[in-house]
Amino acid sequence: MVELIEPQEKASLFLALAPPPRLVARLTGLLDELRADTWTLRPTESTELHFVLHFLGPTPLRLVDDLKRELGAVCHARRPFDIEIGGLGCFPDDTEPRMLTLGLQDGAGKLGELSLAMRKVLNAYRLFPLGEAGLPRLALARVDRLSRGWDPRPLRGLAFQWKDVGPCPVEEVRLMKSRGTLAGGQRYEVLAALGLGGQV
Repeated sequence: MVELIEPQEKASLFLALAPPPRLVARLTGLLDELRADTWTLRPTESTELHFVLHFLGPTPLRLVDDLKRELGAVCHARRPFDIEIGGLGCFPDDTEPRMLTLGLQDGAGKLGELSLAMRKVLNAYRLFPLGEAGLPRLALARVDRLSRGWDPRPLRGLAFQWKDVGPCPVEEVRLMKSRGTLAGGQRYEVLAALGLGGQV
């Protein structure tokens, strides 16, 4: 008799930082300044804003508890710190943008060190096709439409206002689950908030 093996249930997971509410409010105000007749923007919902540290991709859900424990230990061993938010960007570029993004600055290297330590944990599983490490970016808005007369120069002129949006405290890293919606978008669920230095 052949035993049937049930396929492992998987979910698309990632590790991310969430900006604090006061920073989200400021981003909403700045986005208002970018509205123009030459494009149509679809802002990311405030509850969905995050900086992605690592995409894990399709992950067996049986590993979630182990990931919480091991990645949680990495976070708990480090004290909270601040990073600076700023740097307006476009993906793939501002001549034909599909996404508006916001970057961050890791002057003290603390986020890079935390990200590398978490990457070592993930590498030990040999399951995750991790991309090259780099500073994460936040997806501010999707560009739904560009007019034929699109000119990136006004956007470049506004960029200086986005160089220093403000500090963002890093007190936790979130283990997130993403799922598609009927409308073709994404919704995110927090599986765990991994606190730094005993933060919850």
